[in-house]
Amino acid sequence: MVLKHINPHKFTKSWLLLVVGMLLSFSVCAQNDHLEPVESIFDHYNLRFKYYSKIRTVLMDGMSPYPEVRFLVVPSFSAEKVVSIEVEDGNYYIIYHEMEESIWYTKKNPKQIKVRKKKVEITKSDMLLFQELFKQAIRNRKYPDEEFWGSDGTNFYFSVADKRLKTGTVWSPSWGTKMRRLVEIGNMLIRLAKDTDSGELASLSVKQKEEIMLLSAEIE
Repeated sequence: MVLKHINPHKFTKSWLLLVVGMLLSFSVCAQNDHLEPVESIFDHYNLRFKYYSKIRTVLMDGMSPYPEVRFLVVPSFSAEKVVSIEVEDGNYYIIYHEMEESIWYTKKNPKQIKVRKKKVEITKSDMLLFQELFKQAIRNRKYPDEEFWGSDGTNFYFSVADKRLKTGTVWSPSWGTKMRRLVEIGNMLIRLAKDTDSGELASLSVKQKEEIMLLSAEIE
């Protein structure tokens, strides 16, 4: 077998990108069953700050900076997505955006990546169920008593209009926890957007409404 010559400069650059990517994907895992407060821009190192700035300018392009609710999904290694409920002319709409490629791992200019988009109307009563649940979860934010590091998972961000836009986050919560149920309800909102035909009204089932109200009561 003949070994090909390896350009040390290319090897060093590739290795550096891999290491930085791993560092970006590392997150602190909460041991308590609550959302955590979101770090300020001053708490992020430069590469992570630039990455989240691209999420805002590329993935969230065209979305309201002040939605009624927002659910942002940032996986360690796959494409990012976000869903929000926004009010327009007195009506409420689910706005869903999903990257076709990961912003972090692409070799392209992120602005060249296609963003899949969907917009469907939702009733105010259903919107209020999501909004009240997000409010309860965000009002109960707390830092974990113990922390450990995880590298392969997903950061979930929940935002709500509550006098101002407030946000809480959780990293890959365990099954059976309240935070895992909260994530599944965020995913429920995504499915509502994806499964509802354009021009049709998105509507929660009785079972889905009960799930949301039950978790709201448990978190309160």
